[in-house]
Amino acid sequence: MALPHGLLVVPAPGDQRFRDLVRKLRLLVLRDLLARRSDGLSEPVRRAWPRVQHALLGCARTHSAELLAAIGSEDALPPLLAMLGGVGDPDAMLRAAVPALLAHLAQKRGVLEESVLWDVPFASLAIAGRGLARFAPEAQGMVANAAGAEVRLASGEEIRAENLETTPTFHAIPGIDAHLSRHDANPLAMQEAHPEKAGNAVDLGEHAPDAWTRAVADAVELVRIALPTVHAELALALQRIVPVGYQPERHLSASYREAPGLVYMTLHPSVLTLAEAIVHETQHGKLNVLSYFDPALVNGRTTWTPSPVRPDLRPLSGVLLAVHAFVPVAALHLRLAELDHPITRTPEFRTRREQVLAGNTRGLAIVHELGEPTPLGRDLIAALDALHAVTRAASPQSAPDTEALPPG
Repeated sequence: MALPHGLLVVPAPGDQRFRDLVRKLRLLVLRDLLARRSDGLSEPVRRAWPRVQHALLGCARTHSAELLAAIGSEDALPPLLAMLGGVGDPDAMLRAAVPALLAHLAQKRGVLEESVLWDVPFASLAIAGRGLARFAPEAQGMVANAAGAEVRLASGEEIRAENLETTPTFHAIPGIDAHLSRHDANPLAMQEAHPEKAGNAVDLGEHAPDAWTRAVADAVELVRIALPTVHAELALALQRIVPVGYQPERHLSASYREAPGLVYMTLHPSVLTLAEAIVHETQHGKLNVLSYFDPALVNGRTTWTPSPVRPDLRPLSGVLLAVHAFVPVAALHLRLAELDHPITRTPEFRTRREQVLAGNTRGLAIVHELGEPTPLGRDLIAALDALHAVTRAASPQSAPDTEALPPG
């Protein structure tokens, strides 16, 4: 059965709208960086910041694609978006983001046409493709230019970035241009919105990194065979997975508005559970990117509703976030069933499928009853309605009558 395509739900082949939104968000961050004044910054950052701005302006003129890619790195973007949104101290966020940003630009030989000095101490530096270099005591600073980057240690010794001793914290995930990361640059990772969780500390859960990457690769393969256009968007929607433990019975995952492309998740023995998590958290990321330009619901943060699946009230925007995540999960279930995948031949699959459908039905009803959508929000909800109608009609039995909402 052909699935209906729609805005940020299940894309049609070649749909570029999410890619355009990602680029627009990076441009928004760049504009903030170029316009940001040094008022209120500490003396070292205030002295160094104009030099960085000058270098960024030069890159914007001559190598804009490489600059936007560097801004979009998961080592730079989360602190920059936290600063943009006013939820992170600007001085601390620049200290966190600028070394990573300059290192990414310096790795692309010839992009930085002039040398830029960042003489602000830092304790670590992520080297893309290699891992994390740690400095104790802190490095004095770094110089980045067209030939690469050089770090000045506390001793005064200067070392090329490619010669730094690193801890291998990045682990490639087969089948996708993303990696498992044992370090996290998101300054908000330990701020937890869910009342039953306590942040997202990095934790392999006593499993080797290759056990994680194999499990995630198997889950990504489920997405590929069932929802190929969703899988294609993972190149932008999923850049980094941070492990946060192993739970054989209950699976937990999380994402942040300030860190699109980054997903926190526990390891779980069910490949279907992991595939669901990848779909629903990357769907969160898409809607989070959109939220920088359009709220979808005018009253999303002012209207609240009880939730039978959580012990707290949920804003209406949270209900939309949930159905936007789990309507495509229901599509994943449908396509796997149509393909007669072995994973679908169990009572557990059928039960889970009906639970998700029931939650989607209830969630969409609440959005329609209480929501005041923007024009773009109406298009988004219409796409969800169309896909939900197909997944519900194709269900082998009626979804149970329930007050449950989607769990995401």
